Amino acid sequence: MDEPPEYEEIEPGGPHRGTVVWLHGIGQVPGELAAVADRLRLAEAGVRGVFPRAPVTAPSLLTGLPVPCWFPQSILALDRIDVEGLFAALRPLTALLTAETERIGAGRTVIAGFSQGATVALSLALGHPEPLAGTALYAPYLPPDPTVLLPGGRPAEANARLPVWIGHGARDWIVPERSGTGMRDLLTAWGHPVTFQRYPGGHEPFGGVRASLPDFLGAVLGTPVPGAHGTDPATRAR
Repeated sequence: MDEPPEYEEIEPGGPHRGTVVWLHGIGQVPGELAAVADRLRLAEAGVRGVFPRAPVTAPSLLTGLPVPCWFPQSILALDRIDVEGLFAALRPLTALLTAETERIGAGRTVIAGFSQGATVALSLALGHPEPLAGTALYAPYLPPDPTVLLPGGRPAEANARLPVWIGHGARDWIVPERSGTGMRDLLTAWGHPVTFQRYPGGHEPFGGVRASLPDFLGAVLGTPVPGAHGTDPATRAR
């Protein structure tokens, strides 16, 4: 098995009740999603946060400088998935996920991701051989043939009904909202219970998230999460 990638972590403030593994997007660093976990006060709920660092670099379209990514991809051609690169990224992440589930159990582990990290998170979650608690995706993009995301072309039986939360910004010009709604419709058709939340912002990591995601995490992890059951100004798209 491959070695796990480098990662940052936030330990729970009390008894360990669940874990969320967070996968950042292209050009980001783990701290950007650690800030989201801090904002949602997950450590107070006993939720451990794990924030891997993408091991690959590719030239930025804006600066030409190398930036972190899970596999090389142009934001101008999101329909072109480097399947070999995706599966190469999954191997060390699977090692990390296995180590984390051994701490708390797969049924108390969630995989979350933003943008390209959401694509990798979904592939990692649906391919895992043990039933996970759920997956949370913000601004996921939907390739023309979604089965390329799955080793073997289908979800592992253990996660064939995995609960999924999807959030998307209505003014996202990088990954349009139709990609998130398309992912929602696809996963619903595959038999997954899906919660979809529309936010007014753009392409920001879990931008505007308040009650909806803590509600989801509290439900699938079986532990109250601060911020759940509050007022979320976002509008639901059904």
